[in-house]
Amino acid sequence: MQEELNQFARNDVWYLVPRLGNCNVIGTKWIFRNKSDEKGNVIRNKARLVAQGYSQVEGLDFDETFAHVARLELVRLLLSVACHFRFKLFQMDVKTAFLNEILQEEVYVEQPPSFKDPHNLDHVYRLKKALYGLK
Repeated sequence: MQEELNQFARNDVWYLVPRLGNCNVIGTKWIFRNKSDEKGNVIRNKARLVAQGYSQVEGLDFDETFAHVARLELVRLLLSVACHFRFKLFQMDVKTAFLNEILQEEVYVEQPPSFKDPHNLDHVYRLKKALYGLK
């Protein structure tokens, strides 16, 4: 869980602010999953902090919901050009790609359960970038 919070700090996802009385504060919760190898043996425990996006209010916390994806035509064009010029293509996965999306709206979330700042218990996080579970 600490690794997930460290990733948020490295990516500059949020910052702590005093709780405002007139804003919608979205809850957070931990999701746990076991990663297994091909034989079914647990090789790693994984924890992910997610926003409880079902409490978001349309027009207040978000305007539109969509995901950035490459159009199929562009993928085909890329593959055609690569074949024509005999380019070598590589594939990669960005571990926290979703967390790089900069938010346009002001979104506030509760401090994670069991990881509250003891000096700022009444504070909440203002998000700079997207958090899993948001709309």
